[in-house]
Amino acid sequence: MSTWLITGGSGFLGRHVLNQISASDLRISRVLVLGRRFPDNWPAESFLRADLNDPAGLSRALITVRPSVILHLAGQTPPADEANLHRVNAGGTLALLRALHAIGRPCRVITAGSAAELGPVPEASLPADESTPCRPDSPYGLSKWFASQATVASPRPIEGIAARIFNPIGPGMPASQAFGRFAAQLAVPSPDPLRLQTGNLDARRDLIDARDVADALIALALRGHPGRVYHVGTGRSHRIGDGLDRLIALSARRVIVSSDPTPGPGPIDSRASIAAIERDTGWAPRIPIDQSLADLWNSVRSRSLRPDAPHVSPAPPAHRAESSTLARPPATD
Repeated sequence: MSTWLITGGSGFLGRHVLNQISASDLRISRVLVLGRRFPDNWPAESFLRADLNDPAGLSRALITVRPSVILHLAGQTPPADEANLHRVNAGGTLALLRALHAIGRPCRVITAGSAAELGPVPEASLPADESTPCRPDSPYGLSKWFASQATVASPRPIEGIAARIFNPIGPGMPASQAFGRFAAQLAVPSPDPLRLQTGNLDARRDLIDARDVADALIALALRGHPGRVYHVGTGRSHRIGDGLDRLIALSARRVIVSSDPTPGPGPIDSRASIAAIERDTGWAPRIPIDQSLADLWNSVRSRSLRPDAPHVSPAPPAHRAESSTLARPPATD
């Protein structure tokens, strides 16, 4: 029996991890959430209010519970500014590891990293495996790379593992990320045709369901090898524009999409080799992209239909709109 501690339990991935653990038959004596925000529908007695950037408060919380496993999911994502990305992602992870070392008890730490740590990878080198050199070209990627490296370099009694997660999608996806933003805009009541402005839609990403990511993190906690980075993805990439088309079809709306053909700041293509995590843990992704997008759409639509649901304003385009196409839902018999 063991005590598991989850940071970032109120976030996108954190909520799915808590759901997956709650639905599992794992022999865990306690599952606790540590953070500043209380997760929805989580028992108060299983929540520890602490800030990763408050060393004294963090140490007190960890000494109280003495966790044997930590799934470290707390962090900042764009559009957070560079200072906050480094303070929370890199600084918060270092503070957590230092506090654990001060306790001096064995603890397995799985840190949620990001494909942004890799930076652009030449197409000839795809799919990227764990030996692919990391050349992060964004403050976010650099902050996550620091966090991952600190985790896997931690000496015993810490057993550090970094999960380099590619592009999670699915129900609960925030509007700060592309498909969450698309779905939120499609769900806003307005006359058709709806006008959507986007960045370049030809970029390709390894899109993995957040529920599969949750299963991967749990598998790494149970069977991963300490001191290693593991890629978590599907091994395939999908065009962003095809995913948007699928969401438009699910919405049954007439939409005018204005997109900028200029390549954005990220890579043209990104996909993971997942041979290492499959070999060491037996984990494999199971949820197809169409189901991920359908579940995302249904979660956003159900929120928009509630009378107390907040209004979601369309986000500004990532780039200036250059071309327009009229998208209609496919005909049905």
